[in-house]
Amino acid sequence: MHSITVIEHQNNKMTLEEEKNTSPIPSRSYNPEREKPMIHPCVDPPACESCQKLELSFFDPECPGCRSILENPNTTVPEIFSVLRQWTPQTQQNLDLLIDEILKRGAHINDRDGLTDMTLLHYASKSGAAGIGDADLACRMVTMLLAQGADPNIRCRWTNMTALHYAAYFDVVPVIKVLLKHTKALDIDSVCSEFDNGSSLHIAASNLAYEAVRVLLQNGADALLKDDQGRTALECIPDPSNLDSDPEMAKIVVKLRKTLQEACQPAPKQPPPNYDLVQSKVTLQSLGLTLGDKVMVGGLKIGTLRYCGPAEFAAGIWAGIELDEAGGKNDGSIGGISYFQCPKNHGIFAPISKIAKPGSAPRPRSPAVSPHKSPVQRAGSVDVSNIKARVDTGLKTKTGSISNLAEMEVGERVIVAGQRKGTIRFAGNTQFAPGTWYGIELDRPAGKNDGSVNGHRYFTCKAKHGVFAPLSRIQKLGDRRFSSSESLDDPISWGAVSERVDKHHSGVNSTPGRARTPIKRPKSMIQTPTRPVSSQSISRTPGSINDFKLEVGMSVFCNNELGTVRYIGPAEFGEGVWVGVELRTAKGKNDGSVHDKRYFTCRQDHGLLVRPSKITVRGINGAKLITDYYGSKESSPMEDK
Repeated sequence: MHSITVIEHQNNKMTLEEEKNTSPIPSRSYNPEREKPMIHPCVDPPACESCQKLELSFFDPECPGCRSILENPNTTVPEIFSVLRQWTPQTQQNLDLLIDEILKRGAHINDRDGLTDMTLLHYASKSGAAGIGDADLACRMVTMLLAQGADPNIRCRWTNMTALHYAAYFDVVPVIKVLLKHTKALDIDSVCSEFDNGSSLHIAASNLAYEAVRVLLQNGADALLKDDQGRTALECIPDPSNLDSDPEMAKIVVKLRKTLQEACQPAPKQPPPNYDLVQSKVTLQSLGLTLGDKVMVGGLKIGTLRYCGPAEFAAGIWAGIELDEAGGKNDGSIGGISYFQCPKNHGIFAPISKIAKPGSAPRPRSPAVSPHKSPVQRAGSVDVSNIKARVDTGLKTKTGSISNLAEMEVGERVIVAGQRKGTIRFAGNTQFAPGTWYGIELDRPAGKNDGSVNGHRYFTCKAKHGVFAPLSRIQKLGDRRFSSSESLDDPISWGAVSERVDKHHSGVNSTPGRARTPIKRPKSMIQTPTRPVSSQSISRTPGSINDFKLEVGMSVFCNNELGTVRYIGPAEFGEGVWVGVELRTAKGKNDGSVHDKRYFTCRQDHGLLVRPSKITVRGINGAKLITDYYGSKESSPMEDK
C-alpha cells in the first residue's frame, strides 16, 4: 500500500482563505483502463474461511484472511465496492487500502457502485463520520481523489447528494474544507432534492452537525436560503423533545440555534416612520403622560416612558419603557430595530393600555372569560381602536393579516402553530405576559401545563394538555394560515413573552418543529441514527445496525430489482416476519395479497412478500435491520410469495 503525505488541518482554521498556503498532496499515479466511468454490478462481499467459521457478518481488512483476499489480483472491483459500502469501523478506517486496491485494478476515478450509485469520492466524503471513521484519513483520501480528477459535482442517483452534501450530513469538517477549497465554494449553496431542495446548510442543521454549520457559514453559506417548504436552515433544526431526552443533543440544539440566529440577523434598521404620531400624542395626552414621565407597567414594574408609537413587530400603538431595575427583555431594540436606548434587560414593550402614572388607580383589567362566555371582549378606559394585543412571531404566514380578536371564542376548535389541535378554554389577560392570551386544551399530551402557569390557574385540563398562545399562533380548524413547519415552541420575536414562561417546563427551547423523526435524513433512508455517546456507537449512519431499522416506505433492493417496502409483519402462510415489497417493474408474483389475504395494495405482478434476508437496504441485509426490532427472528427459509 502506498503512502500519502498528510495535510495538517488545524481546528482553528475555519475559512478557505486561511488554508490557501497549504501545499498540494503528492499522490500515486493510477492508470485507468477506460476513458469513461462505469457502474459496477452489485455483488456480495467476499469473506475468508476464518470469518465464516466465526459467523462474522462483515469483511474485516485487518483480518489476515480478509486482507489476503483483498490484495488478491483475482478479487474484482465490484467485490471491493461491496466491502467499501459496509458501514463498520473496520472497513471505514481502512479507506485508503480499499480505494488503493480499486484504483490499482484500473477502475476509473469516477466509477460508481451498482447498489448505492456512489463514487469513491462520495464514500470518502462520508467515511470520516464520528464514531466510525477517521476524519483525517477521509480528508487525505478526498484530497488525493480530487487530485486524480474526481468530479465533486457528481450526484448519487439514489439520494441526489454530492460529496459536499455527504460531508455536511456526516459532519466531516476537514472534508468540507477540502471540497470547498477545490470548488472555490461555488457550490456551497447547491441544493438537494432529497432534502426538499435544501442546501448543505439545511442538511447539516437538520442532522445537528454543528461544526459543519460553522464552517459552511464562515465560508459564505446563505443562512436565509429557503427550501421547498419555505424553511431556512434554522427552521430545520430538530425538536429536542424528539431526541430521547439526550442532554448533549439539547445542548447542540441550543448552540446551533444561537449560531444560525446570529447568521440570520439583518443589519440594524431604524424604526418605521411614525405615521401615527398624532394618534400617539392624543393617546398620551388622554393618559396625562409625555415621553420621559415615570410610568407603571402592568401595575407591577416602574420605569421611564421612552417611546410611544407604531412598531414593526405588531400593529397598534406600543409603549417602550426603560425600567428602573433589570427586569426587562431587551435594550430598546427588537428584531434589529432600535426604538430607544437603555441598558441591557432594562427595556420592555407593552400596549399603551397597559401603562399608567404611578399611584393612579389602575384601569380595569379584562376579566378572564369562562368557558360559558363568548366572544372575547377587551376592556380599557382609553379608546384606542388600533391597539391589538398580539405579537407577530416572525414566521411567514399565508395571509396578510390576523383575524380580529372577536373571531376567536371560548369553546372553539383551533390549531395551534399549524400542527396541534385543541379547544379554546380561556381567553383574556394573564399575569405572565401583557396582551390577550388564549389557553388551549390540546387533544393530545403535547402541551406545557394543565391550564395553570406560575401557580395561577386560568383553566383546567389534563397534565401536558394545556398551552397558552397569542392570537397570531392559532387558527380555526380548516384555516390553513400556517405551514406545518411551525412549532409550539417557537419564540415570540420581541422576546417579552412566550409559552416557555411556565417554570415547570425545563426542556430546551426547540426550533420550528415538525411532526417527524428527530434527525433529517434523505427520503430514501427512513431512519438516521443520532450522534454517538461513545466510540462504539455510530453517528448519523444509514447503515448502523444499532439504529437504522427497516420501515415501511423504504427503498430496497430485492431480486436485483428496486422496490419499496409496503408491509412488515407476520403472514398466514409462514412463521416469523415477512416484508411486502412493491417492485418498480412487473417482476413480482402478486398485487399485495397471498391466498386471498391482503397485506398491501399494488399493481398486479408488482408485489412480492419475502424474508427480510432477501432484501438489502443501502448494502445492508434486511435481516440485520429487522432482528430485535420487531421482536422476531426469521424461522426456516420458505419460498417467496
